[in-house]
Amino acid sequence: MNGDENKGFVFHIGYELPGRAQVGMKFANLRLHAWGVFSNVYRGTLLSPAPEQEVAIKKTWPKTSEKNFELLFLSGIGRASHKNIVQMLFAFSRSTPSTQHPELEPSTCESYVFSFFPETLATVLKASRLDDVDIKIYTWQLFEGLRYLQAHMIVHRDIKPVNLLVDPGKGILKIGDFGNAKVVKRGSLSTPYQVTRFYRAPELLLDCKDYYWFVDVWSAGCCVGEMMTGTILFPGESTRKMLKLIVRVLGFPSPKDHDYMKTTKILVEDGNSMKNPVGMKGLLGNVNQAWCSFLAEILCYRPRERLHGPKLLNHAFFDEIFTGKCVRFNGVNVADIITPSEFETALRDDYTAGRRYASQVSKGEVKFSLRPETPTTVPNALKASDVSPLNTKRIC
Repeated sequence: MNGDENKGFVFHIGYELPGRAQVGMKFANLRLHAWGVFSNVYRGTLLSPAPEQEVAIKKTWPKTSEKNFELLFLSGIGRASHKNIVQMLFAFSRSTPSTQHPELEPSTCESYVFSFFPETLATVLKASRLDDVDIKIYTWQLFEGLRYLQAHMIVHRDIKPVNLLVDPGKGILKIGDFGNAKVVKRGSLSTPYQVTRFYRAPELLLDCKDYYWFVDVWSAGCCVGEMMTGTILFPGESTRKMLKLIVRVLGFPSPKDHDYMKTTKILVEDGNSMKNPVGMKGLLGNVNQAWCSFLAEILCYRPRERLHGPKLLNHAFFDEIFTGKCVRFNGVNVADIITPSEFETALRDDYTAGRRYASQVSKGEVKFSLRPETPTTVPNALKASDVSPLNTKRIC
């Protein structure tokens, strides 16, 4: 978009999600925020439907009408929304016939509207170190989001700071980017070449194909360590160097550890190997021992023994933010970020609805489609007087 276009409005007919009611949308101040090979992202203000809010619009050009799991999941159809998971607000599409080759199928542009988050955990950590309260607030929300995904039998497979959206003012964290996510079932095989290397669990580094969502727990633990230290915990430039860095901290995995990780490769200790691992304290340096012990419960070889779920969310590590009237640096009360009812729900860990959703997805019963619309009337959500032919632009 050029400068003149930014002065106008953008009007679209689309669908509110997850209910799929047709609505009229009016945007202002849209500008290109990011771009890639397969999509562009615009930032702007959604004027209607209410409430007015800053949004991000992901614009794509799909080759097929079939929706991948990422879009199915983000649409929210068939499941309850969650505070710490990114949620699609609206979606719309438009088909454009080819003027040069009218016999060809029209080109379809699909756009997905999300609440705009100003930062990621990566940008926050790059700007400054977090204080103790914020480290605990973001850690709790990250693992609460994972608890929700695990209840729905979903493995994210790319948990890392750049995929964790943050609103520093409000203290809210949401898990985003579900491009690698999938529903997993016991005994199902998946490619081990997943997760950005620095956050890749040891079983994946050792070519395990029969893994579960515990690979996300390891990745999240690496993010927590990064918040504690301000640096990447395992910055290995290759799989071999990654394993060397992990062994330096945890020591060599035992035969039983290999069994629990279901690896196809075996790490063999040789005469030149490090005999005395430095442990979590040696990795984290000046971080206090209680925090080191907490992270050591998360970053261990045996996937199912990694601290997660309600046991983690109720850990003494978080006592500071749930005891008394704890406030952030900006005066925001922690109880307004993580409410008592949200805390109670997390500890209840009811996964009935989640398992039902996973079953429906596996059976192909969760569907999400966009039909290009060219309406002749404006829905009640937007008055006709709000749309002017002189100042209306499109991004599709």
